[in-house]
Amino acid sequence: MPGMSFAGALFVYFVLWLIFLAILWARELVRVRNNSWHLSNSRLFHCDNCHHSFLSKEPVNLTRCPRCNSICIYRKRRNLE
Repeated sequence: MPGMSFAGALFVYFVLWLIFLAILWARELVRVRNNSWHLSNSRLFHCDNCHHSFLSKEPVNLTRCPRCNSICIYRKRRNLE
């Protein structure tokens, strides 16, 4: 079995670290994409009882207020120009 020079060993060590960092970077990109919020008017709700505005994770028409637990309905909003 031939021996490895110091430069060769250092190069293999450097390449392994680059592969490890690339894997961690790809994992972080996937995690951020899966857990990111997408802001849109269809996800913004306003509770009529406690006047609390909040975002829903899913684009649904009916949800519960996180503060007072009352049912909130998404209504089409007119553009005020």
